[in-house]
Amino acid sequence: MSDIIATQTNKDNMPMTTQKAVEILNTAPTFEELDKNSQKSVIQIAMVDNLKKDLQFKAKIAKLNYDEIKTTFLANLNSAHTRDAYSRALARLEVCLKISGKNFAELSTLEADQFIRSSFLSKPMDNGVLNMGAEDRAPAAIRRDASAISAFYSFVERVTNHSIMNPLRGTRALPKKTAKKALVIPTESDVVAILNSKLMSRELRAAFAVMTLRGLRVGGLPNLVIDYETITFSTISKGKEYKGNFDDSIQIPGCKSILDYLKVFKGKRKPFAELSDTKLKMQIAYWMAKMNKSGLVSSVFSAHDFRHFYASHHYQVNKDIYRLKTLLNHGSIAVTETYLKTLNLI
Repeated sequence: MSDIIATQTNKDNMPMTTQKAVEILNTAPTFEELDKNSQKSVIQIAMVDNLKKDLQFKAKIAKLNYDEIKTTFLANLNSAHTRDAYSRALARLEVCLKISGKNFAELSTLEADQFIRSSFLSKPMDNGVLNMGAEDRAPAAIRRDASAISAFYSFVERVTNHSIMNPLRGTRALPKKTAKKALVIPTESDVVAILNSKLMSRELRAAFAVMTLRGLRVGGLPNLVIDYETITFSTISKGKEYKGNFDDSIQIPGCKSILDYLKVFKGKRKPFAELSDTKLKMQIAYWMAKMNKSGLVSSVFSAHDFRHFYASHHYQVNKDIYRLKTLLNHGSIAVTETYLKTLNLI
């Protein structure tokens, strides 16, 4: 084969041009047309090229510091809640990579699909250990974590100038968008029982009031700043500034106004500053389980279910999706439409 190339290259002793190179390539013999010795030479060259590429790739990924990239990636996220969720998702990837002995940059598209379908995403995890005996997580939770990991790999793709590609992009391994259980919204009776409960602290009831009667996310409570003179508030929710007015609170028969519940803080501008959203969620989960077991509420509601209650109640009374978008601090009307569809209101 080398003789063929040499003959073509030195033909007429003319300098090599692009046109001549293209001509040589177009008239070159196929692998099957070569003699056995030439075929062996081609195979050896191909093997060397593959080994060279593999070695270059290993050298490249050896320079990547996963911890540094992860820290930068998480630091670029605006919301503490999002950072926490993405960090927990990446912890699942780290367990998988540790067991398989792989570098994070070596994950192939096939392995990414296998990872999404595996117990690393489907089973609950506590302190870095998968609970294999537990029931599978909800499809929405798996999709959320896969999206978080995909976002991380897209970041890696950018910082490596596309030399490391996102193996999760375009995957068909994600579970279907089917709810694990039917969405349950608190009833007015549930809300009355919670806001009038003498079991929990008045401070926690105030937190329930802010979520239920004004629709704030639990993640927005630690940063909540209240101006009692103008009855306005501001906070950071999901990384975005969120301003509003407590005059937009809903009224539930049998419950006090939202400002009455906030009186327990005696004018404190940042009433929930000493609590994280994680601690608030834990307290809410504890009291909902306790009250449900006692028959005081109809279900074990999550913190976000009370935002659902506000959205449902406000829309049923006012039928104004554009106003509701503003009150919920949604980024677009499409988000509010999806929200109302989930609640079976449109």
